[in-house]
Amino acid sequence: MSFRATLINFLLRRTLKKMLIQQGADIPVLRQRLGASERAAGKPRVGVQVETIDLDGLCLQKVVHDACTSQQAVLYFHGGGYVLAGSAGHIALAGRLSELAGVTVYLVDYRLAPEHPFPAAVDDALKAYQGLLDRGYEASNLILAGDSAGGGLAAATLLNLKNLGYAQPAAALLLSPWLDLSLSGDSMTRNDDQDVMLSTAVLTAWANAYLDGRDPLAPLASPIYGDLAGLAPILVHVGSTEVLRSDSEDFVDRVIEQGGSAVLKIWEDLPHVFQVLLGRVPEAEDSIALLAQYCIQQLKPKT
Repeated sequence: MSFRATLINFLLRRTLKKMLIQQGADIPVLRQRLGASERAAGKPRVGVQVETIDLDGLCLQKVVHDACTSQQAVLYFHGGGYVLAGSAGHIALAGRLSELAGVTVYLVDYRLAPEHPFPAAVDDALKAYQGLLDRGYEASNLILAGDSAGGGLAAATLLNLKNLGYAQPAAALLLSPWLDLSLSGDSMTRNDDQDVMLSTAVLTAWANAYLDGRDPLAPLASPIYGDLAGLAPILVHVGSTEVLRSDSEDFVDRVIEQGGSAVLKIWEDLPHVFQVLLGRVPEAEDSIALLAQYCIQQLKPKT
């Protein structure tokens, strides 16, 4: 682990984790406090263009690097426990992925809980996917991606597409995904103190806000409990000390057991969704480069 990552871990533990424990259940206050940091997020690299698209009331940020000429795209769902906005803080990540993989990245501003509980986010994800199909993208030229709750939403969308008879996309990228809203993974206890950002208590509050009394074992809320056969190939990145580590490990195991393709990369001591720290920790660039390589590989025409 780099010195910068060590420093970031220290700062996150002293600031963000402490604040989330104290105010994580107070969603309006949390949105106000974290909104300032979103606005201060790193700017994209030179050559990255950002365009806002209104998809029949659903807002997407289209992020594309000048070097991208392909008709291939990544549909990306931000994290934030289903209660926090996040697309603004992901533009730099999306721009770098566009540059390295040669794809257009669409960031989806899906509806948030508690104002819009489950399954609103799932419905918006399907609407965004259908919207790209309507714009001329082939399913084989699309990749779903997301981090944290957005990673869970990407996995839920794979299940939803299968249930509804849609063609699967070429692949999915899941970064520190939240795949089990029942919080039953053993890392919830094992890593509760080690995780420098999230805690079981905070995730419990956010799960309750999103589910609004619905069953946490519902597959479109907790994809780990779904029928995982026949899904697109999946790449998962997660930090070794995250409370959500078990979500990634157990999900990948179940996909493989059910005959699917899934690859897990565990990053030693890296914080939750460290990829958004592009330009601040070198491991973020390393991870995005691997994600881009996977995109290129999965988007190659099948012979």
